[in-house]
Amino acid sequence: MALPVLEATRYTCELPVSKKKVEYRPFLVKEQKLLLVAGESEEQSQITNGMLDLLQNCVFNTDEVQLREIPIMDLEYLFIQVRMKSAGETVKVGLGCDKCEESTEVEVDLRKSAMNGELPINTIKLTEQIGIKLTFPSLKTMPEEETSTTESIFDMIAGCIDQVYSGDEVFTRDDFTTKELKEFLDQFTSEQFELLNNYFMEMPRYCQTINWTCVGCGVDNQRELQGIADFFA
Repeated sequence: MALPVLEATRYTCELPVSKKKVEYRPFLVKEQKLLLVAGESEEQSQITNGMLDLLQNCVFNTDEVQLREIPIMDLEYLFIQVRMKSAGETVKVGLGCDKCEESTEVEVDLRKSAMNGELPINTIKLTEQIGIKLTFPSLKTMPEEETSTTESIFDMIAGCIDQVYSGDEVFTRDDFTTKELKEFLDQFTSEQFELLNNYFMEMPRYCQTINWTCVGCGVDNQRELQGIADFFA
């Protein structure tokens, strides 16, 4: 005799950056194990892959919402929504004291997390005639290495360039190769590359400022949790 199948509740949300509609369900015990195993490794790449595997299982319309291609901010937002529907709206995080370094377990309300700023303008004018249009970083464009190298950073930047325009002529990703794009980047002056770098430095992340009193020495602390790894460390 077959055991009954439990039907999971369906939810929908709109991603804040791409504005895509997502249908999802809470994660199950089998998917929570994926995240717990990833978290035990304490490596950012393992945590990210665990989060992605979990979301791939929980999102119904992955054909429409390509999880590796949506902006990182959308991915973080979606994970928090799934986590709240699955295991509650709060999470306990161990935070070390700035004075004595003793860890205090602090309860964080996930509903209070938000993007820390506005999205940067994604068109950069390099000269009077030449400019580029950028996309937001995604898992597809982020470096796979745990420690980013100069080459991997350039690969990430190249992966985020969606268009190059010269006067009235517009070149899309179908019009040039990655090799040609990297050769184009090599021609940038320091000032032009700084404009490009500022775009990524100003990229908002999901964050929340946390205040707590150390259980060891009684000192008041404040820290900004930023990104999934901080919230679920």
